[in-house]
Amino acid sequence: MRTAAALFLCAISFLGCQKTDYSQHARDAIRIENIAITVLDHPRSYMQSDKEGGFLVGTIARGSMDRDRWSVNGTVILDGLNIEIDGKALMPDRLDSGIIRPFEVRRSYAGGTTVTLASLDAVGDVHAMALVVDGGSDGPVSVRPITGSGLVFGGDGGGRGRAIWKTSEGRTVVLTGGPSAEGEKDVVTLHGRPARFLVVDLPRGRDPATAELLLAALDTAAAMRRGRMERFLNASYLRTSDDTLTMAIQWIKLSLDGFVVEGRDTFAVGNVPWDGSIDARGNAQSIAGIGLATGDYGRTGAIIRTLARYQDTRAGSRTFGRIPDRIIGGKSTYGGADVSPWFVRELYEHVVYANDTSLVRSLFPVIERSLEGTYASHTDKENFLTHGPYETWMTQKARGNRAVELQLLWYFQQMISSYVAAFLGDSTHEEAWWAASAATAGNFAKEFSDTVSHTLVDHLESGGKRSTEIRPNGVMCLEILEQESMRFGVVRQAARTLMSPMGVATLSPAAADGATLFDGKVWSWLAGPVTYALTRYDRQDLSYRMARSMARCVLNEGMAGTLPEILPPGSGGSDASLTGMAEFMRSIYQDYLGLRVDFTTKTLTIQPKLPDDMTEAEFTVYAGSHPIDGTLRRTHGEGRIILRAQDLPEPMKVSFLWILENGDAWRGAVSLTAGKDLTLIFTDDAAMMFLDAKEAKMTGARHLKKFSQRESSSDLGQ
Repeated sequence: MRTAAALFLCAISFLGCQKTDYSQHARDAIRIENIAITVLDHPRSYMQSDKEGGFLVGTIARGSMDRDRWSVNGTVILDGLNIEIDGKALMPDRLDSGIIRPFEVRRSYAGGTTVTLASLDAVGDVHAMALVVDGGSDGPVSVRPITGSGLVFGGDGGGRGRAIWKTSEGRTVVLTGGPSAEGEKDVVTLHGRPARFLVVDLPRGRDPATAELLLAALDTAAAMRRGRMERFLNASYLRTSDDTLTMAIQWIKLSLDGFVVEGRDTFAVGNVPWDGSIDARGNAQSIAGIGLATGDYGRTGAIIRTLARYQDTRAGSRTFGRIPDRIIGGKSTYGGADVSPWFVRELYEHVVYANDTSLVRSLFPVIERSLEGTYASHTDKENFLTHGPYETWMTQKARGNRAVELQLLWYFQQMISSYVAAFLGDSTHEEAWWAASAATAGNFAKEFSDTVSHTLVDHLESGGKRSTEIRPNGVMCLEILEQESMRFGVVRQAARTLMSPMGVATLSPAAADGATLFDGKVWSWLAGPVTYALTRYDRQDLSYRMARSMARCVLNEGMAGTLPEILPPGSGGSDASLTGMAEFMRSIYQDYLGLRVDFTTKTLTIQPKLPDDMTEAEFTVYAGSHPIDGTLRRTHGEGRIILRAQDLPEPMKVSFLWILENGDAWRGAVSLTAGKDLTLIFTDDAAMMFLDAKEAKMTGARHLKKFSQRESSSDLGQ
């Protein structure tokens, strides 16, 4: 027992003492204490993760009972805490205010009492959360845990300062106050302040006395958790001149980091509250956003491998080759026709950012099976992807058998697979899959385009009838359209009909009836593809209204530090959404900052579309494991790109496009070398380059007159 506890303490000490230098000169370090959210009159919920499947969620609200729920791997083991001080229950009507920080939640009550709850980072298979009661009366503090459904107290807690109960999986849960505590069957009491308690979830057979040793190390464990979070934010640095957006970004980064559960099956939790299942569709959609937000491509690669392991490999199965849409208790369901195409598309994003060519080699059979299964059972004569009516992301809405966005995803799946085959020297598959992707693209406009209104239909019925519903899914299909009038028309319809400052609706307001969550509700993740579409036309002024609204939601509404599945919070769906937060982060990096890495070709592309209200952004983006620190800065009449990469193994091409205030632009390419500051300065008349503050000759820069499309795309809205 002592050996196990010692290993735990050693592990948390190791986590806290790792040092990595991610600093950039003249860069203000992010301090986690500065992103606290204060709760006064407006109720707020919160979420804390221990990064290995433990989630502490609750609500801070005056006048209502506090319900702090702690679950591990989807099993609720603690459904609340009853606290008494000097024999009197701590009542919610005495609550004065609350503070939510990424590492703790603190409630302050009239009379000076504070109650702090904090999840600790799990180590191995040990999970723990702390409760500290301080201030107010000096009387004894008694804590009575409310266990999860069906869990009962038992064991040797009485007389040892512990309360003990078992989970249905046979794990032991211990509430302890340490050696000075008094314990009955279901109550633990401490005298003096602060009163410090620990709830520990232990594997089957572990000695409950381990809990006391962990309580003794509480301050160290809490400090390590705070330090780990702060180092993470500085390693994946992103700060903008918009303070509200910056704070929301930092919270979402931490939430996404906490959503990732690492183990044999590494995956991101799809929603909170979490039921223990794997939302494989949500994971497949979110790989790029997770990678950009965290800079940890090792984890995104592990998520990809997890999804691949659950592919349907049953020969003759109707869903042969599909990546599952959900995994429950190790068993998969294959009800998502879009998951395999998302998987292949996001696999490509991962590979070019991480240069993870070994993953491509090992997963080529997975890619091949996914195509074979679709060709065998789910294509028609036009080489469109066919599916069941409820097999798209709109799981409650019948959408015929050929949804518009699935054809774009299918087109990309075939095209990317052709690239992979070419990389591996498989010319037969390269040519066949390329020709098939061309066939899908060639037939798409004919079947899905409305050439009168210059829009796309949402889906086709099995008999060929076209849907007349106005939905946002067509805005994902710009790359498959050849005619610019069609591309613009699709974006115009989405911007003028479906978009509001809050987000993007799933159905036009004229037809919205709320029959399902997909009949007019605003899904947070849809803002991502619409932002991409609008920034293509230099209309980030329109999309940024959504980004600002979402940032305010993260800080002021719903579950603190997260984006809900559906906006506004409380409109349905989950309180915190993986796809919503991942798409928010992807759009910040790729659409607004214009950052794209292709480490396979050693190229960093920078094409910023900074909103009018954002004059500066400092960032760190990763090429593989190599951080590149940068600054984008816009002042009146001048733009700057500043880059530094300390440890690039070889020079990297920087392909840039900077649009000036007058609508002109500068396009070109330069080289970024390890250890040298690269500064590009753009004015109406010149483009200049400096290396370590010394002017250097720039060759190949082109001045593009009247390049911006902002004025010509005024029809998208004001």
